[in-house]
Amino acid sequence: MRLEQSVIMNREAQSSDTALFRKDLPKAGCYSALDIGIRLTNGATSGIDVDILTVLKHISLVCNGNDYRWHISGHDFFRNFWLKHGRPMPYIWTEAASGINEVWLRMEFGRFLGDPQYGLDLSRFNNVQLQIDYDATLLGSAAVTTFTTGTFTVTVIAHQFPYSSRPSFRGMLGCREFYTATSAASGDIVEDLPSSVPVLGLVVAAREDNVAEATDITDIEIGKDNFSVVYNKGKWYNFQAMQNADLDVREEIFDLLLTSGATRVAHLANLQSIDLQPRAATAGAA
Repeated sequence: MRLEQSVIMNREAQSSDTALFRKDLPKAGCYSALDIGIRLTNGATSGIDVDILTVLKHISLVCNGNDYRWHISGHDFFRNFWLKHGRPMPYIWTEAASGINEVWLRMEFGRFLGDPQYGLDLSRFNNVQLQIDYDATLLGSAAVTTFTTGTFTVTVIAHQFPYSSRPSFRGMLGCREFYTATSAASGDIVEDLPSSVPVLGLVVAAREDNVAEATDITDIEIGKDNFSVVYNKGKWYNFQAMQNADLDVREEIFDLLLTSGATRVAHLANLQSIDLQPRAATAGAA
């Protein structure tokens, strides 16, 4: 079925560098997905080692005031789409002075874009609100060496079904972060899964600087009744290999300002090769 694209917001800059942005969605309409574009401008000197994904603390879809159907951090949102579709949404990562960082994120409500059985029917709720909890000062106060103040910009585009042929959805798919923690301990972590809705899939992520994959988490197990019944069990590195096989894109492009001995934290682990090309044929430029 053909979808229409409705621009809800178009590069609207926010005056505050840290806020909980809220946007009420229309009262009627059937959405297959929302595309969210975020832009943030580097300072007049540079934006070295600052990440726009870190600025995005949580992106949420809230129905009827307190029903969080989507609730996920910027880093996990970007990675989750990449994992599901094999390639990331468009992005620009740059450290150039006054350079514009941009990332697109897609909030999908069906199994695929244009799914006639699952999606968001706005008329079923009293209110549906998009929320973006952001803080451009997390990596340092907005200044000439981080991000330019007042340049956090939001674009929202809805992929909607035509009003003349709106489907009767059986339900909608969401994505919620339900457990996150930082721990220095070792042992088993047992976490109850949400019981209020059916669970289609689980994503488990562990990040630690300068630590190899499959070190922090070695095994993953899903079961019930104190694991007397086990649904799934396996090694982290085996799950990782199976998922990596579905990736069409396994690289990222950064515009970095590097000096001798400089280090950067990338979004990818287990880097096999790095291709550096100078931005200009001048001493010290890279």
